[in-house]
Amino acid sequence: MTRPPLGEIELIDRLADIFGAAPPEVALGIADDCAALDLGGPDYLLWTMDTLMEGVHFDLAYTSLSLLGRKSLAVNLSDIAAMGGKPAYALLSLGWPPGRDLASALQFGEGLAACARNYEVTVIGGDTVSSTLGVAVAVTILGRVPKTEMLRRSGAKLGDRVYVTGTLGDSAAGLEILRRKLDVDPSLREPLIRAHLDPQPQMAAGRLLAQAGLATACIDLSDGVATDLYHICRLNGVGARVAAENLPLSPGVRPVARMLGKDPEELALQGGEDYQLLFTSSPAQASRVPETFTQAGLEAPSHIGEISPGDEVVLITGKKEKIISRGGYDHFRLDPPKKL
Repeated sequence: MTRPPLGEIELIDRLADIFGAAPPEVALGIADDCAALDLGGPDYLLWTMDTLMEGVHFDLAYTSLSLLGRKSLAVNLSDIAAMGGKPAYALLSLGWPPGRDLASALQFGEGLAACARNYEVTVIGGDTVSSTLGVAVAVTILGRVPKTEMLRRSGAKLGDRVYVTGTLGDSAAGLEILRRKLDVDPSLREPLIRAHLDPQPQMAAGRLLAQAGLATACIDLSDGVATDLYHICRLNGVGARVAAENLPLSPGVRPVARMLGKDPEELALQGGEDYQLLFTSSPAQASRVPETFTQAGLEAPSHIGEISPGDEVVLITGKKEKIISRGGYDHFRLDPPKKL
């Protein structure tokens, strides 16, 4: 009897085995943020999709349909950013409960369209269906990236430095504020809620990393550093060490963590949905990384750790070490944390 998959990572591995090898024109297939197709010319065609389910990824009690539309596109754009690419076209599959006002689906469409205009994306088609399980959204994006610039999850080497753009744990903290109605100072509360409901894909940072040749590997932070960095480690046969003191936290994350009785590092490493970029870079580029970002008018990324021997992601807190591999979101873990 075949043992069932242990989690999302194993399920993807086994499905990849079932699907078999990709044809030669597929330059990059399963196991990265996007598939990349070589159809001739100087660019790869990037192809990605994400699905958002009501009751799993969002709750309409505290997000508007317009914001949901924006987020549905933004989370896909984040995959394109992680490859260093530029988005071009989108397809939408929308499942809508038959008992709800169909006209309100237009609010969702308006939000998605506004986000698409911001990033010069054209929605060119899709599908609409009845859904008895709540609103279901699947967006597919096509983009392109020069063949000489494409970022991948593979490529990290021993000794490489690990960086993240932006701050960590904002979305997780914002979610808990909404779910638990936490009484947080409005000046701290609003940025965290905005980070959860209206994430900003790091398109400029992704293109900069690609054009400047700074990243040896890159991934977007959808499931949390603990899981997403583990994806890079697993693919490259390495481990990583992350320094808790180096994690970039916005001012509101610590008070929210105290209200929850958690360490702020837990929100930063395991919360997920920050949609920042995590990348590795050669130590020889240590001074060039912040300089390049600053010169481009972008906030310099934070150096949070190193690629190391082994096969686990380890958190260093003072003199303590803790394995945190897979500590982020997993759809198929028993009693996984909600992504709502």
